[in-house]
Amino acid sequence: MKKGFIIVWMLVLVSCGAVRKRTTIETPPAYAEARVASLEELVQLINERYAVARALSVSSLKVGFTGGSVETGYVEEYRSAKGYLVAQGPDSLYFNILNPLTSSSLVAMATDGKTFQIWIPRENKYLTGSTDVHLEEENPIFNVRPHHLLKGILIESLPLDSFRYRPFLEEAEDARFKYYIVGVIDLEGDARSAQLVRKLWIERSTLHLIRQQYYESGALVSSILYAEPSEIDGVLIHSDIRIERMRENYSIKLELDPEGIRINPSVRENTFDLPAPPGAERIVVEGTKN
Repeated sequence: MKKGFIIVWMLVLVSCGAVRKRTTIETPPAYAEARVASLEELVQLINERYAVARALSVSSLKVGFTGGSVETGYVEEYRSAKGYLVAQGPDSLYFNILNPLTSSSLVAMATDGKTFQIWIPRENKYLTGSTDVHLEEENPIFNVRPHHLLKGILIESLPLDSFRYRPFLEEAEDARFKYYIVGVIDLEGDARSAQLVRKLWIERSTLHLIRQQYYESGALVSSILYAEPSEIDGVLIHSDIRIERMRENYSIKLELDPEGIRINPSVRENTFDLPAPPGAERIVVEGTKN
């Protein structure tokens, strides 16, 4: 009898609205406009709209550098400067940052995939070493590597029919947008275990790539954020890029002038060679392997 009375009393409370409160909330427009796509369609989107840019030249850009992080206990922001670059997949880049007053080089850097070179005229230092060498420096600018930037500038294609690399799909959302996340795992050596190597975030109302994340041994090492892309010669190109390097404690913001972007230009043979200037202090970087 007592149990039946409680049930009846609960029904009366519910019917009177005593234990229910409805609040009207505004649904974000991007939620309502979120598109539906399969993993295969998203892989095709990346490979056919973004990754078709095998090379890129940019005659005019702005670059901003921030060193430090919560880990280091400080943050230093450097004055933004102009520059230009040439990038060629899978692993070559030449980047020249100019003095805003004299238009001479502040920093020039290059990589051919195996080695890197960095020339800092103000300090008369020329750094070179293997691209897989990691160096802990008090000054984060010495930890910049050309290939760190290359992954943000040229979008790598996603694997198709690969036994080693396998894509997968997940979903996420925040207060404004819904996302598809295409992840890539590496099955090298043992198919019973896998390592996460990459994630690509795609905003669902536009199906535009807005973020990339790269991982090594399970740790997030690079986070790349993009603004809306521009379509140039049928290719989606991001002109506003922010590259954050967690291990090296720096971030770089690139603003590419869309009018100065050329897709798949012819590249001269010695474009990615940066020889040491006469009299420069040559430093061979011999840190730990990444």
